[in-house]
Amino acid sequence: MVKERRTQQRIILSLQVILLIGMILSSLLIYEHFKTTASEFCQFGDALDCDVVNKSPYANLDGLSYMMVFDWYWNVPYINISNNNWFLDLITSNAFLGLLSLGLIFILTLKKIRTFLFIRPERKLVWVRGLLIFGMIYGWYLVYVQHSLIRSYCIFCLGLDAVLLASVILSFFAREL
Repeated sequence: MVKERRTQQRIILSLQVILLIGMILSSLLIYEHFKTTASEFCQFGDALDCDVVNKSPYANLDGLSYMMVFDWYWNVPYINISNNNWFLDLITSNAFLGLLSLGLIFILTLKKIRTFLFIRPERKLVWVRGLLIFGMIYGWYLVYVQHSLIRSYCIFCLGLDAVLLASVILSFFAREL
């Protein structure tokens, strides 16, 4: 019983550390997104260039609209709110939304937080798993965009995808939060 509890504590601690790494990566991506000069530490040729990915129209939620209209030629309205001002660009950027999501998941993994917002203690693990799975699926979409549409990869973005995958796996080894 004591060994099982220690194992569960290690799983939760590992999950929290990985989530913190993800939040650091998201913060770096936000910085790179708004930086006006070229990145010094994230360019490794045409195939690995964070600037190309992070400053593309797909770096924000309205990138979904961009893809449907300009890449798939669907007859849907083009929504472009991120270019209107810096605040809309921030709150619709994938990196910022990732930071918020990982922060929420981190808060849910804390033992001292019993009820957070409307999430009851016995449902915290379900919410953590659901949010992580959604994030991983959205991350796969972004990998598709990097591979098929942009034809360049962002190592921070791929690192964030690895964080999400590791977090999903760890969350399924956890028995409770």
